[in-house]
Amino acid sequence: MLPEFPKFKGIELTDKEDVEKITRQYPPYSDFNFVSMWSWDIKGEMLISQLYGNLVVRFTDYLTGEPFYSFLGNNKASETTKALLELSKDEGLKPLLRFVPEDSIKNIDNKRFKIEEDRDHFDYVFSHKNIALYEGSEYKRQRNKVRRFENNHKHEILTLNLTDKNNQKLILDLVESWVNSKNGGDDSDEDYLAAEDLENELIAFKKVMAAPTEFLSSLICFSLFIDGVLTGFMINEKISKDYSLAHFGKADVKYNGIYQFLMKQNSKVFLDLGINYMNHEQDLGVEKLRYAKMRFRPALFLKKYLVRYL
Repeated sequence: MLPEFPKFKGIELTDKEDVEKITRQYPPYSDFNFVSMWSWDIKGEMLISQLYGNLVVRFTDYLTGEPFYSFLGNNKASETTKALLELSKDEGLKPLLRFVPEDSIKNIDNKRFKIEEDRDHFDYVFSHKNIALYEGSEYKRQRNKVRRFENNHKHEILTLNLTDKNNQKLILDLVESWVNSKNGGDDSDEDYLAAEDLENELIAFKKVMAAPTEFLSSLICFSLFIDGVLTGFMINEKISKDYSLAHFGKADVKYNGIYQFLMKQNSKVFLDLGINYMNHEQDLGVEKLRYAKMRFRPALFLKKYLVRYL
């Protein structure tokens, strides 16, 4: 059971059901996705609560580690906003809420609070159909890269069972190799982050791989082998009948076109399942990552906002 505000607790695997009772009422904002919250809480600093039926979270910034509050829900939104801003001041934090989803700001009184778009944390939502087909002039570059990749490399596409220890080792070896080489080429949708941030990603990934079987069973790992060697993967979660969410992905970009091919094949899997959209998370304001994500032509954004007193 989630505690009632102002009480908080650290996030644990046993909180999944209670968190998702709230999050499933809204579009799948990546920051409030349970798998994402739990896996990226690598220092045990995330705190959760509920207020007026809204999910309240004490986050730390993905890049700076600075703490701040946010919430998902539209019940008594102005009252929730005021309570969190006052708590922020009491704790010596900036009186600023971040990551506030568009669904949460709809009922906030804009005569009392200043609401600004937080473009760096908009979630990119792609159409599985568009990515699976790469039709039209806007996808010409992706089509050409996929064609060259298919012509040049003997490949195999598999769905890996993440509960299998051998599969876990295969994937961990690839991630560790990628982090150690900092191999983010300019034709991939990689993270373009500093070494410390890449190490944090590796820690988060290891945390997921060590999770219980029932947790791992909810994830879908699409993998790509070239000449029998794992060279790319995407780990996804089926969120609803409309959405999947891409949690982790890596590709060895020494193979030109691999990422375009991997995205295409991943979307074909979900399109066959009748799922229309993929949330591919935010760009964090990293210029190269934004450029890479925009090249796949997002169908829409799940917008998030900064909220403070006027």
